Amino acid sequence: MSTGTDKAVGAVAFFSAVAIFLYYTLWSLVMPFVDEDHPLQDFFPPWEYAIRIPLILLIVGLTVICTFLGLAMAKSKKTQTKKSK
Repeated sequence: MSTGTDKAVGAVAFFSAVAIFLYYTLWSLVMPFVDEDHPLQDFFPPWEYAIRIPLILLIVGLTVICTFLGLAMAKSKKTQTKKSK
């Protein structure tokens, strides 16, 4: 990749992260105080999902990381035992 492409990808990633952060912040911190019948509520899922989705992502992410570390440690142990024989 060239430098221009790297900058474009970085800019897209940065602005995507900012947009997601702003959306989640509005959803989780502001929308619970807005009336249920307000038209702005149509742009956001129910507030309970603001807690459930990050929790599920955290659990899945930690499971993937721990599984990867466990497999890497098991492979490393297997390689060390072969070298010692």
